Amino acid sequence: MAHPEASIVVVHHRGAEHLNEALDALAAALSAGLTAEVLVVDNASDTPWPAVARRHPAVRRVVSPRNVGFAAGCRLGVEAAAAPVVLFVNDDAAVDSSAPRLLVDALAAAGEDVVAAGGRLTDRAGTRNDFSDGFLTFDGHAFAADVGKPVGALPPAVPGEERLFACGGLMAVRREAFLSSGGFDDDYFAYLEDVDFGWRQWIFGRRVVAEPRAWARHRGGATGEALGVFARGFLFEKNAFATAYKNLGREAFRDLMPAIAMAILNRVAEMLVARNAGAAELDRDPYAPSRLGDGARFARFLFGIAEQDAPRVDVDDPLTLAQLRALAWIHRRQPALAEKRRAVQAGRRRDDAEIFRRFPLRLVPTYPGDDRLDSAFFAPFFENAPPLVRATLAEIFEGGG
Repeated sequence: MAHPEASIVVVHHRGAEHLNEALDALAAALSAGLTAEVLVVDNASDTPWPAVARRHPAVRRVVSPRNVGFAAGCRLGVEAAAAPVVLFVNDDAAVDSSAPRLLVDALAAAGEDVVAAGGRLTDRAGTRNDFSDGFLTFDGHAFAADVGKPVGALPPAVPGEERLFACGGLMAVRREAFLSSGGFDDDYFAYLEDVDFGWRQWIFGRRVVAEPRAWARHRGGATGEALGVFARGFLFEKNAFATAYKNLGREAFRDLMPAIAMAILNRVAEMLVARNAGAAELDRDPYAPSRLGDGARFARFLFGIAEQDAPRVDVDDPLTLAQLRALAWIHRRQPALAEKRRAVQAGRRRDDAEIFRRFPLRLVPTYPGDDRLDSAFFAPFFENAPPLVRATLAEIFEGGG
C-alpha cells in the first residue's frame, strides 16, 4: 500500500479473542473503501502472532519487547505509521463499518487547528453509552459523561462540536501534530493520557472536535483486568496530579494547587486511619501519660526511644498503598515533571480562563475523605478557584445498571 489515507493503530497486550474481534470489524470497515493500513503494536502480548497473521495477513505488527503501556504503545504505532492521519482503536473495541471513514473525513473537513477528532464508544451490545463526552475535575481527574445511559437518551451532539479531549479508544489525530506536540505522555502508561493530550492541544491554541456518528462497541474492562484494580488506582492518582501540574497556567496553578495538594493529603489520611490494621495507633498522643515511670519515660523521650509495646500500624490496604505509591512516584519524578511543565507553558497560546469557560472544571467527591471538600475547612482553599461545577458519582453514572 503506497499511500494510505490513514494508519490505524491498535495497541495490544493480552486477549486474542477481543483482538481478533477488533481486527475483524476493522477489516469489514476498510472493505467499504477507506485506504488504510492497520498496525498492531504487540506490547509484549501473550497472543500467538502466527494465528493472528493467518486470519489478518494485511495487518502489520510493531513489536515492543516489553509492555510499555498504552501511551507509549500508541507512540510506537504513530512513529511507524505511513499516513498523515492516524486512528487509535482499542483492541477491545469493534468499530461500526462507517467509523474509520467518518473520523478521517472529520479531520479533512476541519480547520488546520483541529488536531484530533473523537468518536463514541458504547457497551458491547451497542445500546448504552460508554463514552460520548468527558470533563475534567479540579485535581486533574476526568470522567466520561452519561455513562450507562441508553444511546437514544444521550444529549444531542453534532459533528464538529468541540471537546476538551477525545477518548483514546476511538480517535483520529494528525500524525505530525501529534508527534510535534508531545503525543501521549509515555510516563502515564495508561489512563488520562488522552485527557492530558487534549488539554495540551487547547493550551497550544489548537482544538479537538467530536464526530458522534463514528462509534464502536467496547468490550470494556480488558485493560483494567490486565492491570489489576489497585494498580489502576496508582496510575489514576499519579497521572491526575501530573495532568494538573503540567497544564495549569500560572494563575490557575496558584489558585488550585493548594486545594489539589490538600485533597491528596486528606484522602491519604482518611485511608490510613479507616482502612488499615492498627490505625488507632495514629491517634495516640505520644505525650499522653505513659504506663512507664516518670524517670524511664523521660529517658526514652530524651533519647528518642519508642515504647517497646507500642502497637504497630500495618499499611496493607491496597487502595491506601496505591495512593502512597503515587506520592512516591511524584517524589521521584519531580525534576521530570518540572521540565514537562516548563515545555507545556512555553508553548501556551490560550489561557486557562478561556479554556475553562468552554469546559468548566468539576468537583466530584470520589474517594474516602472527599465528603470534606465542601467543608468549612476546605473553603479557603477554593476561594480563588475558577468556577467549579459540583457533581456526584450518582449523577455521572445515573444511567448505569
